[in-house]
Amino acid sequence: MRGWTFSFLFLISFSGYSQKSKEVLEQRKLQLQEDINIANILLKRTQKDKVLTLNEVRTLDKKVNARSELIKTVQFQIRNTERLISQMRKEILRNEKEINILKNEYASTIREAQKRGKPMQSWAYIFASDGIQQALKRLYFLKQYVGFRQTQVDEINDLQEKKKRNIAKEEQEKRLKIKLLSQEIAQKKILLNDRIEQAKAVKALKRKEGQVMSKIKKKKSELQKLEKQIQKIIKDELKRQRNAARKKNSSTQNSNISEYELTPEGVALAQNFSDNKGNLPWPVKRGIITQNFGLNMVPGTSGVSIKNPGVDIGTPKGSKVRSVFNGEVSTVVRIPGANRVVLIRHGNYFTVYSNLEDVYVKMGDEVDILDEIGSVASDAETGESTLHFELWKNTTNQDPKPWLNR
Repeated sequence: MRGWTFSFLFLISFSGYSQKSKEVLEQRKLQLQEDINIANILLKRTQKDKVLTLNEVRTLDKKVNARSELIKTVQFQIRNTERLISQMRKEILRNEKEINILKNEYASTIREAQKRGKPMQSWAYIFASDGIQQALKRLYFLKQYVGFRQTQVDEINDLQEKKKRNIAKEEQEKRLKIKLLSQEIAQKKILLNDRIEQAKAVKALKRKEGQVMSKIKKKKSELQKLEKQIQKIIKDELKRQRNAARKKNSSTQNSNISEYELTPEGVALAQNFSDNKGNLPWPVKRGIITQNFGLNMVPGTSGVSIKNPGVDIGTPKGSKVRSVFNGEVSTVVRIPGANRVVLIRHGNYFTVYSNLEDVYVKMGDEVDILDEIGSVASDAETGESTLHFELWKNTTNQDPKPWLNR
């Protein structure tokens, strides 16, 4: 067959890649829009209560960043669509050349046949055979020759029509994306007002710097206490697991046995948890991260930062908290400044869910992924609902973001 076969296969491969890329971009766009919607819900609540908080400033910042990334995502979708359209047009030009070649060859064949006489002479060519076998071969050859030429033209014409329809579809999608981009740019202009509001909020916080610093000092103390208590709980739990592992394997008398020795079931669970890095569901159905893991600069202060042992997730009031993986509830405890805290063991990995109002599980319960374990508490003064979520491996806390699926 001619070069059209390669062109067709290349188009299928290119289209498959492009479709996958489009789906990923569309999913990201939807997620960013969801983040903006949640930010609007959180900001509407705090603005309604007329209470200026650090979280309000952080949420405004998250909203602005999400909107900017959303616009960039749409721009990339448009460029991706333009590349696909350009590639498809090149393929159509190749097909048109193939069709012209085949048409010329077909016309040449017809002219050659006309020179030799009427179509009946084809039958004379068959009847002139030396025997029945040769006659059948000549008949089969004539049918295949004519049929093959016509099939080639039909196939390439069909392929060209499909590509034309695809280009019309892609151009329609491009117009839609351009329209969407115009809408997003208009919304970005509106976000300038949010930036102004954010600047006003930061300025207001600076005027109350004494109060802010007092709250920061208290928050730092609470986070340090929480981190130490969680670390102690985890050490005790690891010790319990180590003892259980030794009892299961009492024949082992190795005094250098690992401090983090696990039962075979614990090893399997830990491996399964590790294998799912990047695919763990969020601990709440809807939420945005208002404070990241590690150092976070405090708005309205001169370079003051807070070290966060996990992530803070702003979420609508009354949101249910879900286990991010299968495991066993190691601890349910009330810690000052963190309300109720649930710690779930996944082998030598641990997930921590703080600031819960209601808890639906107790120590020793087995939980499955996405099981509801409690609800997020709301601040009595501001109405804010924030889940503090941590992830530990042995006695070292990890940044939860790379483990979650968005």
